[in-house]
Amino acid sequence: MTVWDIMRLRVANPATIGKFIAYLPQFIRLFCRLMVDKRVSLLTKAVPLLGLLLLLSPPLLELDMIPLIGELDAIVVIGLTLKLFVWLCPPDVVREHVARIARGA
Repeated sequence: MTVWDIMRLRVANPATIGKFIAYLPQFIRLFCRLMVDKRVSLLTKAVPLLGLLLLLSPPLLELDMIPLIGELDAIVVIGLTLKLFVWLCPPDVVREHVARIARGA
């Protein structure tokens, strides 16, 4: 996977949105497990916090007054931040947690 693949915007169709919603609980479990795992660096753990800080910054808060754009920018920032967080985590740690979640542990 290249940087261009990550940055490329994909048009969401109903099937993609349905898959995203179906896997959302597992992704939240993965995120929580990675945040408490000591093998993930503090710098990597700071990425979601910086994304949250960006959402609370005054320029983005002003965009929230515009009906549709305010929600879209929040979704994009949250999605890219969480994707970047998982991407920066050590791959073997991510695979280990994904396997445990798949087994139901």
